[in-house]
Amino acid sequence: MAKLTQRELACLKLLSKGLRAAAIAEEFSISVKTVDKHIAAAKLKLGAKTREHALTIAISQKLIEID
Repeated sequence: MAKLTQRELACLKLLSKGLRAAAIAEEFSISVKTVDKHIAAAKLKLGAKTREHALTIAISQKLIEID
């Protein structure tokens, strides 16, 4: 399995807190499209079909923690 980038992990972390792509984009001063690309890349690397599945995998593999 490919290693996730810091930005992919950060996007997943903020998704886990309930933020939407627009809020994540604002947080990082990037476009929503770029956020969507980071999340899509993370999904692909994790073998997930949905954002929720990617979060489940990332949490179970201890790639991100829920506060």
